Amino acid sequence: MSGNPSRHERFESAISQIEEVQPEFEELKEELESWLENMPENLQESEKAGQLAEAIDQLDTIIDDLEDATHTDVEFPGMY
Repeated sequence: MSGNPSRHERFESAISQIEEVQPEFEELKEELESWLENMPENLQESEKAGQLAEAIDQLDTIIDDLEDATHTDVEFPGMY
């Protein structure tokens, strides 16, 4: 045994890293939602509001993808 982490250990480490960064994406999304919600009424249909809505949607997709990744398990074959 070489002492290198197994594939499963490396996978678990990568999942842990995802779990560590996921809150940053959630915080960014919340900031943009707050910005959009607090925009003056006359700017709610502006190009900037559209850009904010698009960025929120993109962050939502990223967050969903990260959530899916953390609930995935890979069965690695053993060595023979």
